[in-house]
Amino acid sequence: MEISNSAENYNVLFVKSGASVYFPVLEESIFNSLTKAIGNVTMVTYENLVKTALKIQPSLIIVFHGFEEGITKGIQELKQYKFKTALWLTDDPYFTDVTKNLVLDYDYVFTQDTGCIDFYKDLGCDNVYYLPLAAEPPLYTPILTEEEYAFDISFIGTAFDNRLAFIDSIAEYLVTKNTLIIGCNWDRLKSYELLKDKILLLPFLVYKNSMGYYKKSKININIHRSIEDLTFNINKVKINACSINNRTFEIASTGAFQMTDIRSDLEKCYIPGAQIETFTSSVDFIEKAERYLVNPAQRKKIAMEGLKRTLIEHTYDKRVKQLLKIIESNPKKENEI
Repeated sequence: MEISNSAENYNVLFVKSGASVYFPVLEESIFNSLTKAIGNVTMVTYENLVKTALKIQPSLIIVFHGFEEGITKGIQELKQYKFKTALWLTDDPYFTDVTKNLVLDYDYVFTQDTGCIDFYKDLGCDNVYYLPLAAEPPLYTPILTEEEYAFDISFIGTAFDNRLAFIDSIAEYLVTKNTLIIGCNWDRLKSYELLKDKILLLPFLVYKNSMGYYKKSKININIHRSIEDLTFNINKVKINACSINNRTFEIASTGAFQMTDIRSDLEKCYIPGAQIETFTSSVDFIEKAERYLVNPAQRKKIAMEGLKRTLIEHTYDKRVKQLLKIIESNPKKENEI
């Protein structure tokens, strides 16, 4: 049976990651988009994976993230029933020592980083595809006046080593601005005493009202993780990270302006200087930040162009359709698992 909106009796079983923070919001967005695309979708945690699959006989099982041991056991138990399975990985390439032991259990593997495609194919996966995360655009995106912004510059995220180094390198500049830094481990900054009044320390992956902060900031800094970072990094073969993080889509989806460091795949998603702005060093960042802070029209034009691109190409509705189309166009062979 082909995957299409009109396919009778086509049903999808969507398996949640089991993570308690951040992912539940993404999973709800994906579930809603799947429901719009297919209609008949059931979302479960790993505890109910096997019994639900045997009950509803899904046409397709989609596993999100998939690190939970109970998910692996469930997928392996279900192999004998020949269900079509897909794994959507979300943290590549930082956990490839883990994911290399997961991917062969699935008919289709979707990774949010192109740097891992050949790695998984070399392991023996026939169907590996690039599928980044996306954003759930707000229903209303107001255009703020300069007086309505609460912050000049903000950053929301975990204090990985490369991020600490960058913020330390521009600390003397940030202290002169209305700056906000949110996340865990920012008390590790060498410049913490200088910036502590501008820092909101939160637990790992707990970001209260991040979308609101994006919209209320004139400049949102986006710094990708380094593959050299040892925090939450299990990537012994040091596969290079090529693709942009999910924060890129999320900031753009609010109509907010961002300045990001450069990943090789960035231009596949946004045009630098037109839909997003980039920086290559602390000096480059400061020079551009100064220019954009006094040029709100240019800043807002780029932000609006980034929003338009996001609404057209980078929503979960779009991602789900891409996933289903790929599976439809690459049917599982009878001799595959």
